[in-house]
Amino acid sequence: MSLTVDRSAEDASDLQLEDFIEKESRRQLFQNLALNLTDICWETCIDRPTPRLEAKVEKCLMNCVERFIDTTNFITNRWERIALSKSSDIDLK
Repeated sequence: MSLTVDRSAEDASDLQLEDFIEKESRRQLFQNLALNLTDICWETCIDRPTPRLEAKVEKCLMNCVERFIDTTNFITNRWERIALSKSSDIDLK
């Protein structure tokens, strides 16, 4: 009886740890994505520092961010489809 209770508590701890690690991994991924986005769009759109954000620079930054997000979503979805395809192939064997 005691072993069953201990095992259940251990399983619950493992699930909590897995959940925490997954959340932290997502947070780190988001931070890296934001950093990459900042670097890429800054280099693409800002040719010289100015006291105010010019309209063309603002438009360039917005377009850059949108394209970066679109590309990231496309790649993520593609990898998900590949992973699902491979897992369904494994299930069929």
